[in-house]
Amino acid sequence: MGRSITKLVSIAFLGALIGKGLRYALNVVIARGLGTDALGIFAFGLVVMKAGSVLARFGLEGGAQKFVPIYRSNGDDAKVTGTAVLCLGIPLLVGTILALVFYFGQGIIFAVVDVTMRSQVELFYLGIPLFATLMVGLAVTRGLKETKYAVYARDFGQSGFAILLVGGGAYVLDSLQYVIAGYLISLFLGIALVIYFLHVEEVFTIQNSVSWNTQELLVFSLPLLLSATMQYLVSWTDIFFLGILTSATETGWYQAVYQTSVLLTLVLKSANTILPSVVSDFTHNDRQTQLARLYTSLTKWVTVLTVLGFLFLCLFSEEVLNLFGTVTRETEVALVVLGAGQMITASTGVSGYFLIMSDYERLEAVNTSIVAVLNVALNFVLIQHLGLLGAAIATAISLALVNTLRLLEVWYLLGIQPYSLKYLREFFAVGCATLVMWFGRQLPVPGVVRVFAIGGLSLLVFFAIVWLLGFDEGDNILFDSIE
Repeated sequence: MGRSITKLVSIAFLGALIGKGLRYALNVVIARGLGTDALGIFAFGLVVMKAGSVLARFGLEGGAQKFVPIYRSNGDDAKVTGTAVLCLGIPLLVGTILALVFYFGQGIIFAVVDVTMRSQVELFYLGIPLFATLMVGLAVTRGLKETKYAVYARDFGQSGFAILLVGGGAYVLDSLQYVIAGYLISLFLGIALVIYFLHVEEVFTIQNSVSWNTQELLVFSLPLLLSATMQYLVSWTDIFFLGILTSATETGWYQAVYQTSVLLTLVLKSANTILPSVVSDFTHNDRQTQLARLYTSLTKWVTVLTVLGFLFLCLFSEEVLNLFGTVTRETEVALVVLGAGQMITASTGVSGYFLIMSDYERLEAVNTSIVAVLNVALNFVLIQHLGLLGAAIATAISLALVNTLRLLEVWYLLGIQPYSLKYLREFFAVGCATLVMWFGRQLPVPGVVRVFAIGGLSLLVFFAIVWLLGFDEGDNILFDSIE
């Protein structure tokens, strides 16, 4: 079991690395090709689209990763197929209805938002059912404990198509409308890949019988809808209020800063892609010892790698933001502030998923609801006084608070916490790698070259020292079978 978990996480990490890189490059392409004002409009449109898609998903991502692995392990193929059909059909139907509601009710939105955005942003309504269906479909494939399918469909497929189509819209056709259209087409192609992979796994075949578990699925998933909605408010309120209270250009600057800070969650998100199914399996089979060991080991590695990434962004913030053409003192400070919030998020590990998959999903909904309300209030007040820096401060505080709550609740309710003095070995390696970055920053070479060269060298130094210091028992469970 340890070997299979490690393989899944390693595949997820590779996919997350490539996928996040492509999605990050997408923002660079738009900013470089059409300007930061176009990036601001694109970012605001994504916020509107994702708001609708969160509602359309009905919390089914959690339901898919809760029940699909259980039905699969019990050999109940009919229920696996029925769950998959519901998880694709409900978001598509509800998302289509919401897209129509958004379209006919957009006068309310644009009563407070710059009307020049209207013709561009309304294209994103078409993406509501597409994005919702894609994200829940990916959760179904993860429930099969085959992480590679989500990697192929989302990280390689949809993200790869998006960068090609968006690049064509920005540099060849020189039009934001074509950029948005290209992105929407990439979502459709991603859904097609999900359906194909479910067919490969014999979830969708003509011979399959179907058993509907609608009530069981919705009873579990619907409470997660509130949690997902509140989590969305924590993540995207900043850009929404910036779009309302500031200019498209300042929103574009913030999008560059925010997307850069999100790179720090790469390791955490790669672990989270497989953990819900694994936690569900462990708790279902009463394997608490293995669960605690997995929690501790993963949190340690997520923490140290994220801290290393944060220090890198602090030292090279100017060079990184220059990719977007958005280097100002304000954006550099905002990047450090947001990076600190993301670092705290990662260092608390995978606590949120542990709560959900351990049948504390309602508590998780309470956590995110409290913090979401606080986040809305902070963003509304601070953006009016500090602009994009205020958005960064509000978001960082909200991220730190919600993840600290999750950590303390896992400790209290499940009796496990992930921290240990054994972390000191890995932090010694972080310190050595940071020295490499510090001295490398002084090299008289072009900024982009220095960023990639020193970043790669510091990682090599980190892993070399970790290798020399050796691994503990928990580490061996995770890394012995990495291929």
